[in-house]
Amino acid sequence: MTIVDKKKIGEGQTLYQLRILEDNYTYLLSWDQKALVVDPGEEEPITKLLETEKLTLINILVTHHHVDHTGGIEALTKKYGCHVIGPDDNRIPKLEQSVAEGEELLFGPFKIEVYSTPGHTKPHVIYFFPDLHLLFSGDLLFGGGCGRLFEGTPQEMYSSLEKVLALPDDTMIYCGHEYTVKNLEFAASLEPNNPAIQKRLEEAKRCVSEGKSTVPSTLREEKETNPFLRVDTQALQKAAGVSDPISLFAHIRTLKDQT
Repeated sequence: MTIVDKKKIGEGQTLYQLRILEDNYTYLLSWDQKALVVDPGEEEPITKLLETEKLTLINILVTHHHVDHTGGIEALTKKYGCHVIGPDDNRIPKLEQSVAEGEELLFGPFKIEVYSTPGHTKPHVIYFFPDLHLLFSGDLLFGGGCGRLFEGTPQEMYSSLEKVLALPDDTMIYCGHEYTVKNLEFAASLEPNNPAIQKRLEEAKRCVSEGKSTVPSTLREEKETNPFLRVDTQALQKAAGVSDPISLFAHIRTLKDQT
């Protein structure tokens, strides 16, 4: 079990960030010895953490159907009888409650807003904790990048990302993968004269070399350095020679897929 980070987020409330599989993150939030987990790609690390911390798993939140985000569900539901919540998709194992845009969940002290964010897959959702300014973005948004368009269109993905752009700048983004260095290397190739990208890339490389995580980031950082959130800026449009945001998004997503 690799706990990347353990952070107190309120009285008797803790956020655990776990590195699982090859480069995935899963997240566990606890309150009053109860817990919910976001995108359990495998069961064993979560079970070990629950046993170590003497927590009872109540809910599983899923962003999308891919097995590296759902692989632990079968075993966890069998062991704990927990409730599985996610987008309306029969590819998600043991799904009991489907959620979509505009819905709100309440678990103990946690209020959670749901946003429908198709693009990487259809459907896909993200979970925002408005009182804490925490976002669990699944494979919609990564550090310095965004998810591949396996099932959606560039227009859908960009519209989904616009929902994130509307959140507070200090929102902490907890994504599904450790892709930040490669994403920022690509960002630097698009905007070689952007000092914010260069600085963040150096910091990300240092973190990785020291065995540390580059996640979470803030939305403010992403606006400054993530090309997929910068397609409406003159700087990136000029650098790429494309002025329409959707066309530019599609263009750089295609370029990134080729790297």
